[in-house]
Amino acid sequence: MKKNQPVTIALIAAASVIFGMVVAGGLNLTLPGRAEEGNEARPLHAATRAQMSAGPGGLNPIPASFSDIAERVNPAVVSITSTETVKSRGRFRERPPFHGDPFEFFFGPEQRRSPRDPDEPRFEYSGGSGFLISDDGYILTNYHVVEGASRIRVKLSGDRREHTADVIGSDPSTDLALIKIKSDSRLPVLPLGDSDAIRVGDWVLAVGNPLNYDHTVTVGVVSAKGRKLGDLSRDFSLDSFIQTDAAINFGNSGGPLVNLAGEAIGVNTAISSVGQGIGFAVPINVAREIMGQLKSKGRVSRGYLGIELAELSPDMQEAFGLANDQGALVQAVRPGLPADEAGIQRGDVIVKVDGQVVATSDEVVRLVTAKEPGASVRLTVNRGGKEITLTARLADRGEHLPGLARRGEAPGEPGEDPRERKLGIAVKDLTPQVLRELGLPGDTRGVVVTDVSRVSEAFEKQIGEGDVISEVNRTPIAGVAEFRREIRKVKEGGLVVFYIISPPGRTGGDMVSRYVTVRLQEGE
Repeated sequence: MKKNQPVTIALIAAASVIFGMVVAGGLNLTLPGRAEEGNEARPLHAATRAQMSAGPGGLNPIPASFSDIAERVNPAVVSITSTETVKSRGRFRERPPFHGDPFEFFFGPEQRRSPRDPDEPRFEYSGGSGFLISDDGYILTNYHVVEGASRIRVKLSGDRREHTADVIGSDPSTDLALIKIKSDSRLPVLPLGDSDAIRVGDWVLAVGNPLNYDHTVTVGVVSAKGRKLGDLSRDFSLDSFIQTDAAINFGNSGGPLVNLAGEAIGVNTAISSVGQGIGFAVPINVAREIMGQLKSKGRVSRGYLGIELAELSPDMQEAFGLANDQGALVQAVRPGLPADEAGIQRGDVIVKVDGQVVATSDEVVRLVTAKEPGASVRLTVNRGGKEITLTARLADRGEHLPGLARRGEAPGEPGEDPRERKLGIAVKDLTPQVLRELGLPGDTRGVVVTDVSRVSEAFEKQIGEGDVISEVNRTPIAGVAEFRREIRKVKEGGLVVFYIISPPGRTGGDMVSRYVTVRLQEGE
Protein backbone atom coordinates (compact mmCIF):
# COMPACT_ATOMS: atom_id res chain seq x y z
CA MET A 1 0.00 0.00 0.00
CA LYS A 2 2.70 2.40 0.88
CA LYS A 3 4.66 1.48 -2.23
CA ASN A 4 1.73 2.57 -4.47
CA GLN A 5 1.00 5.78 -2.53
CA PRO A 6 3.18 8.12 -4.70
CA VAL A 7 1.51 6.79 -7.85
CA THR A 8 -1.95 7.32 -6.38
CA ILE A 9 -1.15 10.91 -5.36
CA ALA A 10 0.21 11.66 -8.83
CA LEU A 11 -2.95 10.33 -10.50
CA ILE A 12 -5.16 12.39 -8.19
CA ALA A 13 -3.15 15.56 -8.91
CA ALA A 14 -3.32 15.00 -12.68
CA ALA A 15 -7.08 14.43 -12.52
CA SER A 16 -7.52 17.64 -10.52
CA VAL A 17 -5.62 19.69 -13.10
CA ILE A 18 -7.65 18.26 -15.98
CA PHE A 19 -10.93 18.87 -14.12
CA GLY A 20 -9.91 22.46 -13.35
CA MET A 21 -9.13 23.17 -17.01
CA VAL A 22 -12.50 21.81 -18.08
CA VAL A 23 -14.37 23.94 -15.51
CA ALA A 24 -12.42 27.07 -16.39
CA GLY A 25 -13.12 26.57 -20.08
CA GLY A 26 -16.83 26.08 -19.42
CA LEU A 27 -17.02 29.32 -17.42
CA ASN A 28 -15.09 31.34 -20.05
CA LEU A 29 -12.57 32.60 -17.52
CA THR A 30 -10.03 33.77 -20.11
CA LEU A 31 -7.87 36.53 -18.67
CA PRO A 32 -9.04 40.00 -19.79
CA GLY A 33 -5.72 40.85 -21.45
CA ARG A 34 -5.63 37.68 -23.61
CA ALA A 35 -6.83 37.50 -27.20
CA GLU A 36 -9.61 35.09 -28.04
CA GLU A 37 -9.62 32.68 -30.94
CA GLY A 38 -9.52 34.02 -34.45
CA ASN A 39 -9.39 37.79 -35.13
CA GLU A 40 -11.96 38.72 -32.46
CA ALA A 41 -10.56 41.30 -30.01
CA ARG A 42 -10.84 41.48 -26.26
CA PRO A 43 -14.46 41.57 -24.98
CA LEU A 44 -15.93 45.08 -24.96
CA HIS A 45 -17.56 46.74 -22.01
CA ALA A 46 -21.36 46.45 -22.15
CA ALA A 47 -21.79 50.23 -22.51
CA THR A 48 -19.37 50.31 -25.42
CA ARG A 49 -21.19 47.46 -27.18
CA ALA A 50 -24.48 49.29 -26.70
CA GLN A 51 -23.11 52.48 -28.27
CA MET A 52 -21.65 50.62 -31.25
CA SER A 53 -24.83 48.66 -31.88
CA ALA A 54 -27.16 51.65 -31.37
CA GLY A 55 -29.55 52.37 -34.20
CA PRO A 56 -30.37 55.75 -35.78
CA GLY A 57 -31.34 57.15 -32.39
CA GLY A 58 -28.10 56.04 -30.74
CA LEU A 59 -24.83 57.90 -30.28
CA ASN A 60 -22.76 58.86 -33.33
CA PRO A 61 -19.43 57.02 -33.49
CA ILE A 62 -16.25 59.08 -33.34
CA PRO A 63 -15.04 59.60 -36.91
CA ALA A 64 -11.67 58.16 -37.81
CA SER A 65 -10.81 61.51 -39.44
CA PHE A 66 -12.34 64.96 -39.86
CA SER A 67 -10.66 65.43 -43.25
CA ASP A 68 -13.81 64.81 -45.32
CA ILE A 69 -15.69 67.48 -43.38
CA ALA A 70 -12.81 69.94 -43.73
CA GLU A 71 -12.66 69.35 -47.51
CA ARG A 72 -16.37 70.14 -47.85
CA VAL A 73 -16.28 73.22 -45.63
CA ASN A 74 -13.01 74.94 -46.61
CA PRO A 75 -14.03 76.17 -50.10
CA ALA A 76 -16.86 78.27 -48.58
CA VAL A 77 -14.66 79.91 -45.92
CA VAL A 78 -13.12 83.26 -46.86
CA SER A 79 -10.38 85.53 -45.55
CA ILE A 80 -11.36 89.15 -44.87
CA THR A 81 -9.04 92.16 -44.64
CA SER A 82 -10.56 95.44 -43.43
CA THR A 83 -8.89 98.79 -44.03
CA GLU A 84 -9.70 101.79 -41.85
CA THR A 85 -8.44 105.32 -42.43
CA VAL A 86 -7.04 106.66 -39.17
CA LYS A 87 -6.67 110.43 -38.99
CA SER A 88 -4.77 110.68 -35.72
CA ARG A 89 -3.13 108.48 -33.14
CA GLY A 90 -5.82 109.41 -30.68
CA ARG A 91 -8.39 107.64 -32.83
CA PHE A 92 -6.64 104.30 -33.06
CA ARG A 93 -8.83 101.35 -32.27
CA GLU A 94 -7.42 98.64 -30.04
CA ARG A 95 -6.24 95.71 -32.11
CA PRO A 96 -4.77 92.31 -31.39
CA PRO A 97 -0.95 92.34 -31.48
CA PHE A 98 -0.93 90.76 -34.95
CA HIS A 99 -3.02 92.40 -37.69
CA GLY A 100 -2.14 90.12 -40.55
CA ASP A 101 1.23 91.67 -41.49
CA PRO A 102 4.06 89.06 -41.36
CA PHE A 103 6.66 91.77 -40.76
CA GLU A 104 4.71 92.99 -37.74
CA PHE A 105 4.21 89.43 -36.51
CA PHE A 106 7.96 88.74 -36.34
CA PHE A 107 9.40 92.17 -35.52
CA GLY A 108 6.55 93.99 -33.74
CA PRO A 109 4.53 97.08 -34.70
CA GLU A 110 7.14 99.53 -33.37
CA GLN A 111 9.59 98.61 -36.13
CA ARG A 112 7.31 99.92 -38.88
CA ARG A 113 6.28 103.18 -37.28
CA SER A 114 6.48 106.03 -39.76
CA PRO A 115 8.77 108.93 -38.84
CA ARG A 116 6.19 111.34 -40.26
CA ASP A 117 3.69 113.45 -38.33
CA PRO A 118 1.60 111.08 -36.18
CA ASP A 119 -1.51 113.14 -37.01
CA GLU A 120 -1.13 112.41 -40.72
CA PRO A 121 -3.98 110.16 -42.00
CA ARG A 122 -2.94 106.59 -42.63
CA PHE A 123 -4.38 103.12 -43.13
CA GLU A 124 -4.85 100.56 -40.39
CA TYR A 125 -5.49 96.93 -41.27
CA SER A 126 -7.25 94.14 -39.45
CA GLY A 127 -8.11 90.60 -40.47
CA GLY A 128 -10.86 88.10 -39.92
CA SER A 129 -12.88 85.35 -41.49
CA GLY A 130 -16.31 84.74 -42.96
CA PHE A 131 -18.24 82.16 -44.95
CA LEU A 132 -20.41 82.14 -48.05
CA ILE A 133 -24.12 81.58 -47.40
CA SER A 134 -25.31 82.00 -51.02
CA ASP A 135 -23.75 81.19 -54.38
CA ASP A 136 -24.13 84.80 -55.56
CA GLY A 137 -21.62 86.16 -53.04
CA TYR A 138 -23.33 86.90 -49.70
CA ILE A 139 -20.94 86.34 -46.79
CA LEU A 140 -21.71 86.14 -43.07
CA THR A 141 -19.10 87.48 -40.64
CA ASN A 142 -18.73 89.40 -37.38
CA TYR A 143 -19.61 93.06 -37.10
CA HIS A 144 -16.33 93.80 -35.32
CA VAL A 145 -14.41 92.38 -38.32
CA VAL A 146 -15.77 95.10 -40.65
CA GLU A 147 -16.61 97.84 -38.12
CA GLY A 148 -15.46 101.26 -39.32
CA ALA A 149 -13.82 99.85 -42.46
CA SER A 150 -13.39 102.12 -45.46
CA ARG A 151 -12.46 99.14 -47.66
CA ILE A 152 -13.07 95.41 -47.31
CA ARG A 153 -11.19 92.82 -49.34
CA VAL A 154 -12.06 89.14 -49.52
CA LYS A 155 -9.97 86.19 -50.66
CA LEU A 156 -11.59 82.92 -51.65
CA SER A 157 -10.10 79.47 -51.13
CA GLY A 158 -7.69 78.57 -53.97
CA ASP A 159 -8.02 82.01 -55.56
CA ARG A 160 -5.15 84.50 -55.41
CA ARG A 161 -7.38 87.39 -56.47
CA GLU A 162 -8.86 89.82 -53.97
CA HIS A 163 -12.54 90.73 -54.21
CA THR A 164 -13.90 94.03 -52.95
CA ALA A 165 -16.86 93.57 -50.63
CA ASP A 166 -19.72 95.88 -49.68
CA VAL A 167 -21.39 95.87 -46.28
CA ILE A 168 -25.05 95.00 -46.87
CA GLY A 169 -26.10 95.16 -43.24
CA SER A 170 -24.78 94.91 -39.70
CA ASP A 171 -26.10 94.30 -36.21
CA PRO A 172 -23.79 95.39 -33.36
CA SER A 173 -26.09 93.83 -30.74
CA THR A 174 -25.33 90.30 -31.96
CA ASP A 175 -21.94 91.20 -33.51
CA LEU A 176 -23.02 89.97 -36.96
CA ALA A 177 -22.62 91.50 -40.40
CA LEU A 178 -23.62 90.58 -43.94
CA ILE A 179 -21.25 91.54 -46.76
CA LYS A 180 -21.29 90.77 -50.49
CA ILE A 181 -18.79 90.27 -53.29
CA LYS A 182 -19.38 90.06 -57.04
CA SER A 183 -18.45 86.95 -58.98
CA ASP A 184 -18.89 85.79 -62.58
CA SER A 185 -19.42 82.20 -61.45
CA ARG A 186 -21.43 80.40 -58.82
CA LEU A 187 -19.61 80.20 -55.51
CA PRO A 188 -19.42 77.32 -53.00
CA VAL A 189 -21.88 77.65 -50.15
CA LEU A 190 -21.73 76.43 -46.57
CA PRO A 191 -25.13 75.02 -45.54
CA LEU A 192 -26.63 76.26 -42.28
CA GLY A 193 -27.50 73.78 -39.56
CA ASP A 194 -29.72 73.99 -36.48
CA SER A 195 -27.88 75.39 -33.47
CA ASP A 196 -30.78 74.53 -31.18
CA ALA A 197 -30.27 70.82 -31.97
CA ILE A 198 -26.65 70.63 -30.85
CA ARG A 199 -25.85 69.22 -27.43
CA VAL A 200 -23.05 69.74 -24.96
CA GLY A 201 -20.35 67.23 -25.88
CA ASP A 202 -21.07 67.22 -29.62
CA TRP A 203 -18.03 67.34 -31.91
CA VAL A 204 -17.45 70.65 -33.74
CA LEU A 205 -14.83 72.15 -36.06
CA ALA A 206 -13.72 75.80 -36.09
CA VAL A 207 -12.52 76.97 -39.50
CA GLY A 208 -10.92 80.33 -40.27
CA ASN A 209 -7.74 82.31 -40.65
CA PRO A 210 -6.11 82.73 -37.23
CA LEU A 211 -3.02 84.93 -37.21
CA ASN A 212 -3.08 85.04 -41.02
CA TYR A 213 -2.77 81.26 -41.37
CA ASP A 214 -5.43 80.67 -44.01
CA HIS A 215 -7.97 77.88 -43.66
CA THR A 216 -6.92 76.52 -40.32
CA VAL A 217 -9.12 73.74 -38.95
CA THR A 218 -9.34 72.98 -35.24
CA VAL A 219 -11.50 70.36 -33.54
CA GLY A 220 -13.22 70.23 -30.17
CA VAL A 221 -16.60 69.80 -28.57
CA VAL A 222 -19.49 72.02 -27.56
CA SER A 223 -18.59 72.89 -23.96
CA ALA A 224 -21.78 74.78 -23.04
CA LYS A 225 -24.76 76.59 -24.55
CA GLY A 226 -26.53 79.85 -23.75
CA ARG A 227 -23.44 81.61 -22.36
CA LYS A 228 -23.59 85.33 -21.53
CA LEU A 229 -20.43 87.41 -21.77
CA GLY A 230 -21.47 90.29 -19.52
CA ASP A 231 -19.44 93.47 -19.96
CA LEU A 232 -17.92 92.16 -23.21
CA SER A 233 -21.33 92.28 -24.89
CA ARG A 234 -22.97 95.24 -26.57
CA ASP A 235 -26.41 94.01 -25.56
CA PHE A 236 -26.07 91.56 -22.67
CA SER A 237 -29.71 90.43 -22.64
CA LEU A 238 -29.42 89.08 -26.21
CA ASP A 239 -26.40 86.87 -25.42
CA SER A 240 -26.77 83.14 -26.00
CA PHE A 241 -23.28 82.05 -27.07
CA ILE A 242 -22.12 78.52 -27.83
CA GLN A 243 -18.97 77.75 -25.84
CA THR A 244 -16.39 75.43 -27.39
CA ASP A 245 -12.90 74.14 -26.69
CA ALA A 246 -12.06 74.00 -30.41
CA ALA A 247 -9.10 76.40 -30.64
CA ILE A 248 -10.13 79.92 -31.68
CA ASN A 249 -7.58 82.73 -32.07
CA PHE A 250 -7.37 86.26 -33.44
CA GLY A 251 -8.40 86.08 -37.08
CA ASN A 252 -10.92 83.29 -36.51
CA SER A 253 -13.61 85.90 -35.89
CA GLY A 254 -16.44 85.52 -38.37
CA GLY A 255 -15.50 82.00 -39.41
CA PRO A 256 -17.90 79.07 -39.02
CA LEU A 257 -18.30 76.60 -36.19
CA VAL A 258 -19.28 73.40 -38.00
CA ASN A 259 -20.99 70.16 -36.95
CA LEU A 260 -20.16 66.65 -38.21
CA ALA A 261 -22.66 67.07 -41.05
CA GLY A 262 -20.53 69.92 -42.44
CA GLU A 263 -23.13 72.56 -41.51
CA ALA A 264 -22.48 75.91 -39.86
CA ILE A 265 -24.02 75.95 -36.41
CA GLY A 266 -22.26 79.09 -35.17
CA VAL A 267 -20.15 82.14 -36.05
CA ASN A 268 -16.86 82.21 -34.11
CA THR A 269 -16.78 85.49 -32.24
CA ALA A 270 -14.78 85.71 -29.02
CA ILE A 271 -12.18 84.00 -26.86
CA SER A 272 -11.41 84.09 -23.16
CA SER A 273 -8.40 86.25 -22.41
CA VAL A 274 -7.58 84.38 -19.19
CA GLY A 275 -8.16 80.74 -20.06
CA GLN A 276 -7.23 78.25 -22.75
CA GLY A 277 -9.77 76.28 -24.73
CA ILE A 278 -12.63 78.70 -24.06
CA GLY A 279 -14.10 80.21 -27.22
CA PHE A 280 -17.55 81.51 -28.09
CA ALA A 281 -19.72 81.49 -31.20
CA VAL A 282 -23.00 83.21 -32.06
CA PRO A 283 -25.60 80.46 -32.68
CA ILE A 284 -26.48 80.19 -36.37
CA ASN A 285 -30.19 80.32 -35.53
CA VAL A 286 -29.65 83.84 -34.19
CA ALA A 287 -28.06 84.80 -37.50
CA ARG A 288 -30.82 83.10 -39.48
CA GLU A 289 -33.47 85.17 -37.66
CA ILE A 290 -31.92 88.51 -38.61
CA MET A 291 -30.39 87.86 -42.05
CA GLY A 292 -33.61 88.85 -43.82
CA GLN A 293 -33.58 92.29 -42.18
CA LEU A 294 -29.84 92.74 -42.82
CA LYS A 295 -30.38 91.97 -46.48
CA SER A 296 -33.50 94.08 -46.97
CA LYS A 297 -32.81 97.20 -44.88
CA GLY A 298 -29.22 96.95 -43.63
CA ARG A 299 -30.07 96.93 -39.92
CA VAL A 300 -32.11 95.00 -37.38
CA SER A 301 -35.16 96.51 -35.69
CA ARG A 302 -36.26 94.87 -32.47
CA GLY A 303 -39.26 95.36 -30.26
CA TYR A 304 -38.73 96.95 -26.84
CA LEU A 305 -40.93 97.04 -23.74
CA GLY A 306 -38.84 99.14 -21.37
CA ILE A 307 -38.57 96.73 -18.44
CA GLU A 308 -35.85 95.00 -16.46
CA LEU A 309 -36.32 91.28 -15.83
CA ALA A 310 -34.88 88.66 -13.48
CA GLU A 311 -35.22 84.94 -12.97
CA LEU A 312 -37.39 83.61 -10.17
CA SER A 313 -35.16 82.12 -7.48
CA PRO A 314 -36.62 79.67 -4.93
CA ASP A 315 -36.50 82.43 -2.30
CA MET A 316 -38.31 84.84 -4.59
CA GLN A 317 -40.91 82.19 -5.38
CA GLU A 318 -41.51 81.69 -1.66
CA ALA A 319 -41.57 85.40 -0.90
CA PHE A 320 -44.07 86.15 -3.68
CA GLY A 321 -46.23 83.14 -2.85
CA LEU A 322 -45.91 81.62 -6.34
CA ALA A 323 -46.84 78.04 -7.17
CA ASN A 324 -43.67 77.50 -9.28
CA ASP A 325 -40.57 79.27 -10.54
CA GLN A 326 -41.74 79.63 -14.14
CA GLY A 327 -41.78 83.11 -15.66
CA ALA A 328 -39.80 86.34 -15.47
CA LEU A 329 -39.97 88.81 -12.59
CA VAL A 330 -40.38 92.47 -13.56
CA GLN A 331 -37.71 94.32 -11.59
CA ALA A 332 -38.33 97.80 -12.95
CA VAL A 333 -40.56 99.60 -15.44
CA ARG A 334 -39.20 102.60 -17.32
CA PRO A 335 -41.70 105.47 -17.29
CA GLY A 336 -43.32 106.51 -20.55
CA LEU A 337 -42.32 103.35 -22.45
CA PRO A 338 -44.61 100.56 -23.78
CA ALA A 339 -44.71 98.40 -20.64
CA ASP A 340 -45.55 101.40 -18.47
CA GLU A 341 -48.26 102.55 -20.87
CA ALA A 342 -49.72 99.03 -20.98
CA GLY A 343 -50.00 98.90 -17.18
CA ILE A 344 -47.13 96.51 -16.36
CA GLN A 345 -45.97 96.99 -12.78
CA ARG A 346 -42.78 96.05 -10.98
CA GLY A 347 -43.35 92.84 -9.06
CA ASP A 348 -45.43 91.38 -11.90
CA VAL A 349 -44.35 87.95 -13.11
CA ILE A 350 -44.64 87.52 -16.89
CA VAL A 351 -45.84 83.97 -17.54
CA LYS A 352 -46.99 84.16 -21.17
CA VAL A 353 -46.10 86.17 -24.29
CA ASP A 354 -48.80 86.13 -26.98
CA GLY A 355 -50.29 83.08 -25.28
CA GLN A 356 -47.00 81.16 -25.28
CA VAL A 357 -45.85 79.99 -21.85
CA VAL A 358 -42.41 81.34 -20.88
CA ALA A 359 -40.15 79.87 -18.21
CA THR A 360 -37.26 82.36 -18.13
CA SER A 361 -36.46 86.02 -18.76
CA ASP A 362 -34.41 85.01 -21.81
CA GLU A 363 -37.52 83.54 -23.42
CA VAL A 364 -39.42 86.79 -22.84
CA VAL A 365 -36.60 88.83 -24.39
CA ARG A 366 -36.34 86.50 -27.39
CA LEU A 367 -40.07 86.60 -28.16
CA VAL A 368 -40.37 90.36 -27.71
CA THR A 369 -37.25 91.29 -29.69
CA ALA A 370 -38.35 89.02 -32.54
CA LYS A 371 -41.20 91.47 -33.18
CA GLU A 372 -40.90 94.68 -35.16
CA PRO A 373 -41.23 98.07 -33.41
CA GLY A 374 -44.85 99.20 -33.57
CA ALA A 375 -46.17 95.65 -33.31
CA SER A 376 -48.48 94.66 -30.46
CA VAL A 377 -47.65 92.00 -27.89
CA ARG A 378 -49.95 90.37 -25.32
CA LEU A 379 -48.36 89.82 -21.94
CA THR A 380 -49.97 87.59 -19.33
CA VAL A 381 -48.72 88.45 -15.84
CA ASN A 382 -49.21 86.97 -12.39
CA ARG A 383 -50.06 89.83 -10.06
CA GLY A 384 -50.93 88.96 -6.49
CA GLY A 385 -51.88 85.40 -7.45
CA LYS A 386 -54.16 86.41 -10.32
CA GLU A 387 -53.35 86.28 -14.05
CA ILE A 388 -53.93 89.47 -16.02
CA THR A 389 -53.40 89.91 -19.76
CA LEU A 390 -52.17 93.31 -20.98
CA THR A 391 -51.34 94.53 -24.48
CA ALA A 392 -48.34 96.74 -25.29
CA ARG A 393 -47.29 98.41 -28.55
CA LEU A 394 -43.55 97.95 -28.87
CA ALA A 395 -40.93 100.67 -29.23
CA ASP A 396 -37.59 100.34 -31.06
CA ARG A 397 -34.95 98.68 -28.88
CA GLY A 398 -32.12 100.41 -30.71
CA GLU A 399 -33.41 103.81 -29.63
CA HIS A 400 -33.64 102.98 -25.94
CA LEU A 401 -30.55 100.99 -25.00
CA PRO A 402 -29.05 102.25 -21.73
CA GLY A 403 -26.14 104.66 -22.03
CA LEU A 404 -23.33 105.48 -19.64
CA ALA A 405 -23.92 107.88 -16.80
CA ARG A 406 -21.50 109.63 -14.50
CA ARG A 407 -20.08 107.83 -11.51
CA GLY A 408 -21.06 108.92 -8.01
CA GLU A 409 -19.70 108.18 -4.60
CA ALA A 410 -21.71 106.51 -1.87
CA PRO A 411 -21.44 107.56 1.75
CA GLY A 412 -21.27 105.00 4.49
CA GLU A 413 -22.09 104.89 8.19
CA PRO A 414 -22.68 101.74 10.25
CA GLY A 415 -26.04 101.26 11.94
CA GLU A 416 -26.81 99.79 15.35
CA ASP A 417 -30.22 98.11 15.02
CA PRO A 418 -29.96 94.38 16.03
CA ARG A 419 -32.18 93.20 13.16
CA GLU A 420 -30.11 95.15 10.68
CA ARG A 421 -27.03 93.33 12.00
CA LYS A 422 -28.80 89.99 11.43
CA LEU A 423 -29.44 91.07 7.85
CA GLY A 424 -25.82 92.18 7.56
CA ILE A 425 -26.59 95.77 6.55
CA ALA A 426 -26.80 99.26 8.03
CA VAL A 427 -28.93 102.10 6.62
CA LYS A 428 -29.62 105.77 7.12
CA ASP A 429 -32.16 108.32 5.88
CA LEU A 430 -31.91 109.81 2.42
CA THR A 431 -31.27 113.53 2.21
CA PRO A 432 -31.21 115.86 -0.82
CA GLN A 433 -27.42 116.02 -0.51
CA VAL A 434 -27.11 112.20 -0.48
CA LEU A 435 -29.39 111.94 -3.53
CA ARG A 436 -27.23 114.47 -5.39
CA GLU A 437 -24.07 112.56 -4.49
CA LEU A 438 -25.64 109.31 -5.66
CA GLY A 439 -26.92 110.85 -8.88
CA LEU A 440 -30.51 109.84 -8.15
CA PRO A 441 -33.73 111.80 -8.82
CA GLY A 442 -34.77 114.19 -6.07
CA ASP A 443 -38.09 112.41 -5.51
CA THR A 444 -36.45 109.05 -4.68
CA ARG A 445 -37.73 107.65 -1.39
CA GLY A 446 -36.25 105.02 0.90
CA VAL A 447 -33.04 104.48 2.89
CA VAL A 448 -29.44 104.34 1.74
CA VAL A 449 -27.24 101.35 2.59
CA THR A 450 -24.17 102.58 4.46
CA ASP A 451 -22.46 99.31 5.35
CA VAL A 452 -22.66 95.63 4.34
CA SER A 453 -21.06 92.75 6.23
CA ARG A 454 -18.81 90.67 4.00
CA VAL A 455 -20.01 87.48 5.70
CA SER A 456 -23.70 88.13 5.05
CA GLU A 457 -26.24 86.91 2.52
CA ALA A 458 -26.81 90.56 1.57
CA PHE A 459 -23.18 90.79 0.46
CA GLU A 460 -23.46 87.51 -1.48
CA LYS A 461 -26.48 88.91 -3.32
CA GLN A 462 -24.52 92.04 -4.24
CA ILE A 463 -26.24 94.61 -2.07
CA GLY A 464 -23.63 97.30 -1.59
CA GLU A 465 -22.92 100.65 0.01
CA GLY A 466 -24.79 103.38 -1.83
CA ASP A 467 -27.73 101.19 -2.82
CA VAL A 468 -31.14 102.59 -1.93
CA ILE A 469 -33.85 100.36 -0.43
CA SER A 470 -37.24 101.81 -1.39
CA GLU A 471 -39.48 98.87 -0.41
CA VAL A 472 -39.46 96.23 2.31
CA ASN A 473 -41.73 93.23 1.71
CA ARG A 474 -43.55 95.10 -1.08
CA THR A 475 -44.28 98.08 1.20
CA PRO A 476 -42.85 101.50 0.18
CA ILE A 477 -40.73 103.16 2.86
CA ALA A 478 -39.65 106.78 3.29
CA GLY A 479 -37.03 106.51 6.02
CA VAL A 480 -35.20 104.45 8.63
CA ALA A 481 -38.19 104.37 11.00
CA GLU A 482 -40.44 102.76 8.40
CA PHE A 483 -37.63 100.44 7.31
CA ARG A 484 -37.21 99.11 10.86
CA ARG A 485 -40.96 98.85 11.38
CA GLU A 486 -41.27 96.49 8.40
CA ILE A 487 -38.19 94.50 9.41
CA ARG A 488 -39.65 93.86 12.86
CA LYS A 489 -42.63 92.13 11.23
CA VAL A 490 -40.38 89.38 9.88
CA LYS A 491 -39.81 86.29 12.00
CA GLU A 492 -36.29 84.95 12.46
CA GLY A 493 -35.45 82.64 9.57
CA GLY A 494 -38.02 84.37 7.36
CA LEU A 495 -37.44 86.12 4.04
CA VAL A 496 -37.21 89.86 3.57
CA VAL A 497 -37.92 91.19 0.07
CA PHE A 498 -36.03 94.40 -0.69
CA TYR A 499 -36.57 96.60 -3.73
CA ILE A 500 -33.10 97.94 -4.44
CA ILE A 501 -32.16 100.98 -6.54
CA SER A 502 -28.48 100.90 -7.52
CA PRO A 503 -27.26 104.39 -8.54
CA PRO A 504 -24.92 105.11 -11.45
CA GLY A 505 -21.94 105.14 -9.11
CA ARG A 506 -22.62 101.48 -8.26
CA THR A 507 -23.38 100.23 -11.75
CA GLY A 508 -20.91 102.23 -13.81
CA GLY A 509 -23.82 103.08 -16.12
CA ASP A 510 -27.51 103.76 -15.74
CA MET A 511 -29.51 103.40 -12.55
CA VAL A 512 -30.62 99.75 -12.09
CA SER A 513 -33.55 98.55 -9.97
CA ARG A 514 -34.21 94.99 -8.78
CA TYR A 515 -35.84 92.80 -6.14
CA VAL A 516 -33.53 90.98 -3.73
CA THR A 517 -34.46 88.44 -1.04
CA VAL A 518 -32.45 88.11 2.17
CA ARG A 519 -33.22 85.67 4.97
CA LEU A 520 -33.26 87.07 8.49
CA GLN A 521 -30.71 85.10 10.49
CA GLU A 522 -31.80 83.23 13.61
CA GLY A 523 -30.18 83.76 17.03
CA GLU A 524 -27.57 86.33 17.92
